[in-house]
Amino acid sequence: MRLKTIVLAAALAMLGMGQAVLADGMIVPVRPGAPIRGDWSVKYHHVKITVRDQVASVHIDQAFENHGRRDMEVEYLFPIPPGAAIDSMTMLVDGKELPGKMLEAKEARRIYESIVRKKKDPALLEYMGYGLYRTRAFPLQRGRPASVVVTYTTVCRKDYDLVEVFYPLNTEKYSAKKVKDVKVTVDIKAKADITAVYSPTHDLEVKRKDPRRVLVTYHVKDALPDTDFQVYYKAADEKIGATVLSHRPKGKDDGYFLVLVSPNPKLGAAHVASKDLVIVLDHSGSMAQHEKMSQAKEALRQVLGSMGEEDRFNVVPFCDSVDKIFPALVDANKKNIAEAVDVLDRLNPSGGTNISEAIDTAMGLFEEGDRPGYILFLTDGIPTVGERDEAAIIKASKKANVHKVRLFALGVGYDVNVRLVDKLVLANRGASDFVKPKEPLEIKVSNLYNKIKSPVMTDVAVGFGGIRTTMTYPRELPDLFDGDQIIMVGRYAKGGRTKLTVSGRLGGRKQTFGYKSVLVGHSETNRNKFVERLWAVRRIGFLLDEIQLNGKTKEVVDEVVKLSKTYGIMTPYTSFLADETVALHAKAGLRRRGGRAADRLANTVSG
Repeated sequence: MRLKTIVLAAALAMLGMGQAVLADGMIVPVRPGAPIRGDWSVKYHHVKITVRDQVASVHIDQAFENHGRRDMEVEYLFPIPPGAAIDSMTMLVDGKELPGKMLEAKEARRIYESIVRKKKDPALLEYMGYGLYRTRAFPLQRGRPASVVVTYTTVCRKDYDLVEVFYPLNTEKYSAKKVKDVKVTVDIKAKADITAVYSPTHDLEVKRKDPRRVLVTYHVKDALPDTDFQVYYKAADEKIGATVLSHRPKGKDDGYFLVLVSPNPKLGAAHVASKDLVIVLDHSGSMAQHEKMSQAKEALRQVLGSMGEEDRFNVVPFCDSVDKIFPALVDANKKNIAEAVDVLDRLNPSGGTNISEAIDTAMGLFEEGDRPGYILFLTDGIPTVGERDEAAIIKASKKANVHKVRLFALGVGYDVNVRLVDKLVLANRGASDFVKPKEPLEIKVSNLYNKIKSPVMTDVAVGFGGIRTTMTYPRELPDLFDGDQIIMVGRYAKGGRTKLTVSGRLGGRKQTFGYKSVLVGHSETNRNKFVERLWAVRRIGFLLDEIQLNGKTKEVVDEVVKLSKTYGIMTPYTSFLADETVALHAKAGLRRRGGRAADRLANTVSG
C-alpha cells in the first residue's frame, strides 16, 4: 500500500529556557459534529532527537490512517507553547505546498474553543494559552495512510546542572487505535563527560558511545502513549557525578528531592574495587528439567571468565547436602577458575534443596576487610531439606551476614519459592530476578552479574549539609557500579542553598565529593512534580517490603491505600476501575473511582 506523503518542516527556536518544546501535531476532522477521536488513528510514530551542547534537532515521522466509511477532510494542528518562536514552517502534500497560518495565543484560543463547541469534545482545552500552526484542510483518504514528517530545532531547558530533553507524546491518546510502533531515539553529545542519564517517565535503553556521547532509546509496539517523554542528563568532568532535583508544592509542609549519583565513564578498571564473590548453585533433582542445569553451568562459566584478576571467589554447590569447591576464597586466576569449571562440569542434578545451610555456608566464607562482598544465588525450588520455615531461614541469613554481604538471587522456573527469594534479597541488601521455563538462563545470569561486576564506589552515603531529610529511599544505599547510577528520593523540611555530599570508598580509600545544590523553598511550576510521585512510589515499595518481611498491619496497609489514592498508584490493596460512564482518557474521573475502590478494599483489611 503506497503512503500518501505529507512533509512538514519547521525551524524553531525556544526563547524561554523554562518552556517545553512544541506539542506533537494532530489531525482534526473538518466536518461539523465529527469527533476529534473515533475515525482516525496513528499507525506509527518515530522520533529522532539529536542533542549537541543543549541544542536539540527533532525529526518526527508519523502516519495517520482513516478508519471511517468514506474519505474525510482534516486539518493538521500544531500547538505551540508560550514563548516559542518559529522562523519558518512549510507543509508538503504529494510534493505540493499546503498553505498554513501562524496564529497567536489569543486567536488560537478562539479556534480551540470553536472546535470544542462544534465537536462537543473537550480534548483541545489543555492547549488553552498555546499558539497554533494550522494548515488548510486536505483529504485523508480511507485505506490510504498519510505520512507526516516534521522537523524543528529547539534549546533544551537546563535546571542548574541537569539538561532536560522533552518530547510530547501525549497527543497520541486521541488515536482511535493503539499505535503499532512507537520509537523515540535521543543522540546526546556534550562538551564534558556525561555522567547521569535518567528518565522519570519511560524505561529506556542507554548505550554509551564514548564518555561524552550516549544513545537513548524508547521503543514499544501496540501502545497508546499518554505521557510526555522526558530525559535528564548531566555533563561534567567529575570522578563521581551527582545532582539533585527538588519539588515543593504550595500548601505542603515538606518538599521532595531526587538525587542521581553516577560514576564518570572514564574511571575505567583502575578505579573498580576488587570484590569477593561466592556463587551458590542449586543442583537438586528438579534442575534436570528444561536443560536448566546445563544452561546454569554455561552461564557460570561466563561469570567466572569475566572476573577481574584481583577478585576472589568460591562456589557452593548444594542439593540436600552442601559443598564448597575451595576451603576458602581464592584468587580469580586461570588455574583456580579452571578447577572450579571442572567441578561444575561434573555436577549432576540430584536430591533435595537445602537452602538455609547453603546460604549460611556462603556467608561464612567472607572475611573482615575493605573488599565488597557479593553472593550470586541460583535456585529453582523450595526448601525441602534442613530448615524449611521461611522466617527462620531469613533470620538465620541476617545473623550469618556479619560482613554486610549483598545477596543477588535468580529464581528459575515456576516452582521456585518467589516469596522466600525476595525476602532473602531484601534482608541482605541485594536484588532478584526470575526466569521462566525454557527461557534462556544465560542472559538472566549475565544481566544479574553485570549489576555487581564492577563496583566503583562502596559504602556510599549522601548528605545535604545542615538540611534535615526524612523518609529517604532506599534506606541503605547500594554500591555504585561502573555504567550504573544510584537513584535516591526523600523529603526535606526546609529548602535553601546547600552542599550535596557523596562519600564512600573509591580507589581503595575513603573519599567525599561536594556539589553546590538548591532544595527549592516552593515550586513556581509543576515541572518537577514527578519527583513527588516518584517518592510516593518508593515509599509504597518500602511499605510493601515491610509487609512481606514482617507481616501485615492495619496501620501500614492504611498508609499504602492513602498514598495509592493520592497519587494514583496501583498496589495489591487498591484497584482502579473504568466503566462505560468514564472515558479512559478522563484521568480525573478514573482517579475518583479508584479512590472509592481503594476505600472499599481498605475496609476489608484487618490488623
